[in-house]
Amino acid sequence: MSKNIVRYGLMSTASIGLSAHLPASRESKNSEIVSVSSRDPIKAESTAKEHSIERWYGSYEEQLKDPDMDAVVNSLPNSMHCDWTIMAAEAGKHILCEKPLAVTAEECQRMIDAANANNVILVEGFTHRWNPHLRKARDLISKGEIGRVSTIDASLCSTASDPEGKISFSRELAGGSLWFMGCYAVYAARFVMMEEPVRVHGVAYDSGNWGVDTTFSGIMEFDSGTIANISSSFEQPFRCQISIDGSKGRIEIPGMFDDSGPIIIKKGEGRDSRDEKIISTPAPYRFVVQFDEFSECVLTGKDPEFPAEDGLINTAIIEAMYKSAESGQTMTVNL
Repeated sequence: MSKNIVRYGLMSTASIGLSAHLPASRESKNSEIVSVSSRDPIKAESTAKEHSIERWYGSYEEQLKDPDMDAVVNSLPNSMHCDWTIMAAEAGKHILCEKPLAVTAEECQRMIDAANANNVILVEGFTHRWNPHLRKARDLISKGEIGRVSTIDASLCSTASDPEGKISFSRELAGGSLWFMGCYAVYAARFVMMEEPVRVHGVAYDSGNWGVDTTFSGIMEFDSGTIANISSSFEQPFRCQISIDGSKGRIEIPGMFDDSGPIIIKKGEGRDSRDEKIISTPAPYRFVVQFDEFSECVLTGKDPEFPAEDGLINTAIIEAMYKSAESGQTMTVNL
């Protein structure tokens, strides 16, 4: 590790790594992606050449042996996050792991234990929490700007074209709309409330006998009385939003992935007497902010703002939602 730069390897040629992490690393002040790996050596080599990445490896094991690499971006399929994060930790590499951190709370704990045992940093890659609109909403709620929050509606949905062969439709690889998309909505509701749910209920629908949920609807109940409705789907026009309703007004964030997206605050009691205020939230690219913060932690020993335990909590909530959908019963969340 150089004095000012953390050198990363992309584990897999997944599009999120090449289309988001790679360009962000090139804008980051303290991060550099120096290698990419794949189980297919030809794919690894062609990807490295196409994207001007310095080194390539035909296996993840070989990449983890690279002494000139400090950290990895684990963008493998969900079901592979746990094992390869543990192996990366044992190889002395810091891990920025794509969401979800893992697919059971028990897996998350094993990953956390491995990171701690090997003195490396592990963080889950939820980038929307870096956007100032979610942070502003959290601040407004904590100050009582819209009164007591009664309901939240959060969703991430899109239309999946040509699903055959897609990882997100694979039961074996822990696909499903809640794992791939609804996890963002679950996180956003927790984030703005600064509170954890105590009970959840979920309903899943599989439209094509894929073995995974193509649409999921969930409810999270908080001790404060707030009820959060969570939606995810592979079969709807794109939306990525959160709205928060309180006794004095409403907060809307129409684009949670829009780095500089606005917050809309609506107040007033009558149908036609709503006072609307739009707050702009100019911001840098959230993947760059994530790299800068993670690399700073590696370089200085600073604790991450969002430790891996936060990812364990999100996973435990989603795990409980899936159990509810399977059983038809409301589940208590034990955190």
